[in-house]
Amino acid sequence: MPVKTEWITNTFGHVYNGKSLYKGKTPFQSMEIFKNETFGTLLFLDGKIQISHGDENRYHQYLVSAPLLAHKNPESICIIGGGDCFAIEEAVKFKSLKRILMVEIDKGVVDFCRKNYPVIEKSLKDKRVEIIYEDARKWLENNKEKFDVLIIDLTEPHGPSKMLYTREFYKVCKTRLNTKGLIAIHTDNYYLFPESFATIYKTFYSVFPNILTARVDMPCFGMGWTYRMASSAPISIKLMESNIQKMKKKGVVFDYFTPSTYLVQPTHEELTILKKRGRISTDKKPFDKFEKMEEYVTK
Repeated sequence: MPVKTEWITNTFGHVYNGKSLYKGKTPFQSMEIFKNETFGTLLFLDGKIQISHGDENRYHQYLVSAPLLAHKNPESICIIGGGDCFAIEEAVKFKSLKRILMVEIDKGVVDFCRKNYPVIEKSLKDKRVEIIYEDARKWLENNKEKFDVLIIDLTEPHGPSKMLYTREFYKVCKTRLNTKGLIAIHTDNYYLFPESFATIYKTFYSVFPNILTARVDMPCFGMGWTYRMASSAPISIKLMESNIQKMKKKGVVFDYFTPSTYLVQPTHEELTILKKRGRISTDKKPFDKFEKMEEYVTK
């Protein structure tokens, strides 16, 4: 039986027993679909796990549905990255949306996932969906369109993607939000990657000081994961709860998401890491999570 291994740090990793269904490359990265009894199909990009069919609902409900539920009446959403297209699959559930745009640099990943995940092909047939294959940062800088919700659905800060984790990039994002618009990102695991966790948070906070944080178990990652959303206006838990009930009446149920997750206070350990680790990532000095692995993992 083939074995797929992902090393999370230099001394800690995961082993998945199963079968490799496909391996390939795009001009930007390598891809693999791997079949596992516990998680179903898993997607790896450059050897790093991105999603599993078994628990992608957790990832995308907190990254995508959360800010949509926190908006009074979202009509437009822009997904930055998101090549696996499960962010789109989550967004099409919201009938108030009139425009669902994804800006993704790698068409190869999209084509790959359309072929291997039937639910994606169905979602992409929604007439509200548009995909632009372009460098997302350049597109945001060159286009003045504004959105009710922005989703930053990227690989971890490494290589080219690190330039979409800088303060300058978040400032561009802020100019692309409508009044009371929301932005959502994923922000790593504070125990295993304290430098990455603290740097992403400090950089995001330097532009968006009004933040809510969710701490969620991600079984396929083998660790907890954090999701943050921000807005220039206060974010209402009650509004999210009300919108969930409205969606439920329409037959849409969020099987893992609950707004009360955002009420959980950070531990002393987490606060200590935020105080002692990390910095603000800038265009002149961008943070790369894997460039100096030995410096950035738990000691």
